[in-house]
Amino acid sequence: MNSYLPIICGISGTELSNEEIKFFEQYKPWGVILFERNCSDINSIKRLTAHLKEINHINLPILIDQEGGRVSRLNLDNIKKFKTSDFFGKLIEQNYDLGLRLLELNSIMMASTLKELGINSNTIPVLDLPANEESGIIGDRAYSTNENIVSAAGKAVIKTLTSNGVAPIMKHIPGHGKAKVDSHLEMPMVDADEILLEKYDFKPFTENAEAQLAMTAHIKFNKIDSDNIATFSKTIINKVIRQHMKFKGLLMTDDLSMKAVDCEPVNAAVKSLDAGCDLVLHCNGNINEMNMIAERIKEEFKPITIPSAIEAIYDQPVSMHMDKAESEFEYLLSQA
Repeated sequence: MNSYLPIICGISGTELSNEEIKFFEQYKPWGVILFERNCSDINSIKRLTAHLKEINHINLPILIDQEGGRVSRLNLDNIKKFKTSDFFGKLIEQNYDLGLRLLELNSIMMASTLKELGINSNTIPVLDLPANEESGIIGDRAYSTNENIVSAAGKAVIKTLTSNGVAPIMKHIPGHGKAKVDSHLEMPMVDADEILLEKYDFKPFTENAEAQLAMTAHIKFNKIDSDNIATFSKTIINKVIRQHMKFKGLLMTDDLSMKAVDCEPVNAAVKSLDAGCDLVLHCNGNINEMNMIAERIKEEFKPITIPSAIEAIYDQPVSMHMDKAESEFEYLLSQA
């Protein structure tokens, strides 16, 4: 089984530069993540994902943040616009079975959209539980403020994406909902007791621990580890995520370029992998940073495989034609 450098990296544009091609050939990263800057039109996205797979391998994990609503990287006129997680959470609260079916259909349509473009992994579901004083960075990206609704919605998304050929990545483990500031801009600190966190914030992750992939929260939980954000915390990764939640899948960091990370990306990568993360995420496409991170972690850490369970997800076909899914979705929505 082939092994790869434990990094998921961004790229700078709609085509691979010579420097980026050299990076892939030299370092063999585990995966790639796409952003709006990489997605100018449908045909160029297809060419890009095909080229990435050609110079790497057919099962290269190609990730995207396509949540729906304001977090959408595919903002093109001829690509379906997806609704927010909050939209579906409210439907589930009103009519549990109907709301979950609508969320399943939405997930099928999302999987169909992504697979058509050559994208095989999506960083959803968002399983955070927003508190009253939450910064707003989560907001309508969350399904609900009710932990049971979030858990059920997450389970539906994970199951449906998995069975339709797209690997889901639940986030932001162990929970971003009590953060009073945006971790893209500064380091959030949470003072809640662990017992309270286990009862509410941790529950959606615990109940979806069968997921193959999860992304960390760059948050400091002062009552558990006052010295480190979760991404750098051996205590949180081992005690909370692995032992309490019983998550056995691959753990990837959130973007190491975020301001909540109080060190340079190279050091952040080392600290993350030392703490127990399996993969580091570097999004900005800065080739100099990518080379420095890759060179450092190549020296200090073992390569990592793509688990057969993830490759098996990629092999799954979409279970329903897009038109049929959309038709049922619109009909059921009219009944809601």
